[in-house]
Amino acid sequence: MTWAEPCLLSRRELTDSCTDKISGFWGVAMAKPLDNPASVMARTIAEPSTTRPEPVVEFARKKSPVYATEALGGVAAPEREFPPLHPEQLPQVSLPRDTTKRPATANERQVLEAYKSLRTRLLKSQASQGFRAVAVTSVGRAEGKTLTAFNLACCCAQVENLSVLLIDGDLRSRSLTKLIHRMPAAGLADVMAGKASCEEAVGRTEMANLFVMGAGTSDAQPAELFSTDRWSQVIRWARHHFKLVLVDALSMGALTDFELIAPECDGILMVVRARSTPRESLKAAMEQIEANKLIGVVWNGSDSENGESLYA
Repeated sequence: MTWAEPCLLSRRELTDSCTDKISGFWGVAMAKPLDNPASVMARTIAEPSTTRPEPVVEFARKKSPVYATEALGGVAAPEREFPPLHPEQLPQVSLPRDTTKRPATANERQVLEAYKSLRTRLLKSQASQGFRAVAVTSVGRAEGKTLTAFNLACCCAQVENLSVLLIDGDLRSRSLTKLIHRMPAAGLADVMAGKASCEEAVGRTEMANLFVMGAGTSDAQPAELFSTDRWSQVIRWARHHFKLVLVDALSMGALTDFELIAPECDGILMVVRARSTPRESLKAAMEQIEANKLIGVVWNGSDSENGESLYA
């Protein structure tokens, strides 16, 4: 049985050790988000833990970002001007549920453990490097970027006192908004167009620490919206109110959206689909990312049960 196993690999590992694994195409993908977090936690308690070794996850070494002092407790002077946020007053958003899904199999538990492993290393790296706003992107479409961002946000929100904001930054495909469905009427595009405030665009979920902001709608082109200073204001507002901000950004390609999104984020996670992402496309994309912002690469869709296929 195959499954999507997200593992975070370093830039050197992907370009040197996995060159033969990146080229070609491989069609198995994680077709749906993980179970509702509450039911997952209940099953985790009821079922014995797997003896499978924790998936191999490594981080790229990077310099401390500009906003390190903010993530570690300090707040820049302009951000002190933001009024307090009242979560109980935000509209309720229901996370997607799959009522037809059978009880978790061993492989599905391994997927959950892989995301927990990814969360652990992300938070450890955050503590040492100080990033707070992270853009999740990929080289092309259908590589698992949105599901990775969503499941990672759910896992991180299970940590006590870790408030997480998940933003749909892909104003073209709006994949995250379509996945969650009933988002607030206003979204990111409305905020950047000056039609709504950040508070009006954020919804709270049944998970106490997880908040979401949909893509919203606007007559303006996404590139025009991201090129204004309002995108910077959105990130500064989010960084002020939440301890981790995950932006489901547009995939890297011919469009300029990602080039406008990335500068305001502290770090970047690149999602790579096993046996699907072309090697040359990945190398070209990595060269466009600032070395001090690349947190790591999520190897998604591995068909190995022991992680050996992650390395050449």
